[in-house]
Amino acid sequence: MKIVVNNQVHLSEFRSSDKLALIQHLNDRDIYDRTLRIPFPYTDASADEWLALVAKITKQQGRPVQWAIRNTDDALIGGCGFDGFQVGKSHRGEVGYWLARPFWGRGIMTAVVQCVCEHAFEEFGLVKITAHVFPHNAASARVLEKCGFHEEGFLRKHFLKDGKFIDARLFALLRRDEPSSVRSERRRNGMGF
Repeated sequence: MKIVVNNQVHLSEFRSSDKLALIQHLNDRDIYDRTLRIPFPYTDASADEWLALVAKITKQQGRPVQWAIRNTDDALIGGCGFDGFQVGKSHRGEVGYWLARPFWGRGIMTAVVQCVCEHAFEEFGLVKITAHVFPHNAASARVLEKCGFHEEGFLRKHFLKDGKFIDARLFALLRRDEPSSVRSERRRNGMGF
């Protein structure tokens, strides 16, 4: 499965051949500090566990819900996907994402999040997509805001990481009640989805 995001990137399923790129990109303390579930240091075992988990989730869901972000050379440069839902049964899911440092600041993640959210509304039947962002991760909050997410709350001591309680900002995006053909036309005209 290939989902074209724009002329810079596309999405595909994760592959076993992504292991070395996962290890290379995710051994970055800044990515670790901005995410909840990515371990540090990121080892061979970490990559093996992730690839096995993605395969298991894809089988359970009957389709991919986690995607590799790839550049024009088809190289892995990030990841994006959904958690906390069951395709066809849940109305709400949570989006999560990461991007390798050399690709930060190019608008890639905003385009990816817009694309996967539209896909989730149309293909998974979701009505609401949520995202948790650590307060110190202003770049991630900007990505969500550019994609139409609204901040719904501030959750104090919501997560436990490295033995410390961490606050989180809760963002959400609701499905529009317009037909997908209208959303597609809006996207072609640069008006969002």
